[in-house]
Amino acid sequence: MDTSRMLQLTELNTNQLFTLFAQSEKLTAIASDFRAAMELSLVRNQIVDALKFYDLGTVTDVYEIFGGYINKSYGIYTEKDGKTYEYFVRKYKKGIMEKEMELEHSLIDFSIANGLDIAAGLIRTKDGKTFVKLSETSNGEVEYRYFAIYDFLSGEDKYTWVDPYLTDEEFASFAEVLATLHNASRHFDPKGRERVEPKILEFVPTLPKTFKEFTKTDINNKFHSYYLRSFDEIMEVIDRIKIPPEAAARMPYNPIHSDYHPGNVKFQDGKAVGIFDFDWAKIDHRLFDVCLALVYSCCAWEDLPDGSYDGMLRLDKCGIFLKAYQKKLKELGGLDPINETEKEYFPIMVAAANVYLINWCLAAYYAEPENLNVYEYLTYLMHQVRLMKWIEEHKPHLADLIKSI
Repeated sequence: MDTSRMLQLTELNTNQLFTLFAQSEKLTAIASDFRAAMELSLVRNQIVDALKFYDLGTVTDVYEIFGGYINKSYGIYTEKDGKTYEYFVRKYKKGIMEKEMELEHSLIDFSIANGLDIAAGLIRTKDGKTFVKLSETSNGEVEYRYFAIYDFLSGEDKYTWVDPYLTDEEFASFAEVLATLHNASRHFDPKGRERVEPKILEFVPTLPKTFKEFTKTDINNKFHSYYLRSFDEIMEVIDRIKIPPEAAARMPYNPIHSDYHPGNVKFQDGKAVGIFDFDWAKIDHRLFDVCLALVYSCCAWEDLPDGSYDGMLRLDKCGIFLKAYQKKLKELGGLDPINETEKEYFPIMVAAANVYLINWCLAAYYAEPENLNVYEYLTYLMHQVRLMKWIEEHKPHLADLIKSI
């Protein structure tokens, strides 16, 4: 047999393998950079196409704003009549429903009109719409993506959801903005437009089934192993998250931000001066929004000089937030401050808010484990599980805290 034209398989020594691995890493990096450049070029073209529906001039520059996990964010510069303008552009996730965007946008409009003067306002198209629908073709299939353009807020992006170390003055101002949002939106009518996701006290009972399915995933890595070890304890905590219907009925429903953390707020000179990213906004218990904000913003992610550690709620910061929230609502004289029933079930709602974030982490990772960094999401999961344990051990302290407000 003539083998001269066949591919010869030869054994490689260790040094040759290391050399090939190094070369493959370089090729992977080059491919990743090339893909990122192509994606940004694609988005730039899409934004230019979207701007045709607006009267905002010509696009001169586009840059990505990092930090979001669901939708993509971009800053753009345009030129019109010899002047330069800056805007914020949101490219929405695949599969979003128009009624969800309509809920978000109408809530922003309503809140701004009723006192939330630091929110990013929506820019209208030439025919008065708040978003543009563009088609994308991939592998011969057409799908639609949505774009919206907002005013670009002044102020500084000082924090993220994993770096929530505000000053005490910023904590108070941060809480006042949430109170102002809740008050400004209190009479909002969604007109049948609701998020697909159920309300928190309806959502939590559905999680055991979902979480059980995640355990069956055929993945062999550190994330999945840690989850399996934590599964029983997570189930026990979920089973304890119960609020009687008659008590829940005395806890106000209100439009809520549902993703209120320091990364979605801009600061300047110790004050919160801008709020954005209403992608998860919905109608739910007001107390849930407050508790979710505390879980996001008042929890340590590392050992701190004040003795805080990863997974620990900083109760002094919670106190600053809650006092400022209550005070602001009293000053505004519209929506009632946190009432006695809400105070009674405050520790349980804090636990529910944290389980909500555990679900986000699990659902996000198991949806596409091949595309996400296992160690990044393991860090998130371990943090929320540590916080889950801390909350269970410190419910009496949480009860004392809310009673003192």
